[in-house]
Amino acid sequence: MATPSDAAGKFPADAPEVVVQTKCPPLRSYDTATTQKVGAELRGLLKADPSAAAPGMIADYKLLRDQCKAYGSSR
Repeated sequence: MATPSDAAGKFPADAPEVVVQTKCPPLRSYDTATTQKVGAELRGLLKADPSAAAPGMIADYKLLRDQCKAYGSSR
C-alpha cells in the first residue's frame, strides 16, 4: 500500500530544509486615557443600539491581540 510520501515522491537527499515562521505584526500600545475614552464610546454605542456590530468586532480584535501576545511569549 502506498503511503502519502510515496505518492508525492521522494526528495533528494540534498534538498534544502523548509522552514516556516509565523509572526504576528507588532502590537500598538494605547495609553490609559485612550482606552478609557474608547470604553466610554462603546458603552454609549451599546446603550443607543444594543445590537451594534462594532463591539463584537472590537472583542475579536482583543482576542487576536491576546493570541499574538501569547504566541510571542511562548517563543
